[in-house]
Amino acid sequence: MDTVWIVVADAARARILSCEGRACQGLHEIETLTHTESRVHPRELVTDRPGRSWSSAGGDGRHAMQETTDPSVNERNRFAREVADRLRGGYHSGSYQRLVILAAPQFLGALRELLDPQVAQIVTAQIAKNVSKIQDPAALRSHLPDFLY
Repeated sequence: MDTVWIVVADAARARILSCEGRACQGLHEIETLTHTESRVHPRELVTDRPGRSWSSAGGDGRHAMQETTDPSVNERNRFAREVADRLRGGYHSGSYQRLVILAAPQFLGALRELLDPQVAQIVTAQIAKNVSKIQDPAALRSHLPDFLY
C-alpha cells in the first residue's frame, strides 16, 4: 500500500498528514510547519519608508518610489519554498509515494511553482481551498476526494 502525504496549508502554516492507500485509511498528522512572518502586517515587515526620486518628466517634483513587490508576498513565497523543500526531502527519503495538496489558492500557486519536478509528478490532487484552521483529521477528510489516486 502506498503512503500518501496530505499537505494542508496557507501562507503561515502547513500541516503534513499521512494515510495509507487510495481510501486514505488512518489519517494522522505527522508534522506542522509555521511561518509567523506571514501573519505580520506588511508595514511591519519593511524597516523604513520607500526612497524618493526626481520626476523623470523634466519637472522639479519628487515622489516616493514604489516597492517592487509586496513584503507579504515575499514572505508567502519564502514559506512556500520551505514547504517545497520539506516535501522534496520526504519524497527522496521514501517517506511517501503520493501527494495531495489542500491549500489556500494563492499559496497553492506559489507552492506549485516551487515543487521539485519529481514531487510534482506524484501529486494526485490539488484543491484550492483554505481549510487550514480545521484541526480534526476526520473533518479534513471530508474535503478530499473519496479515492486519492
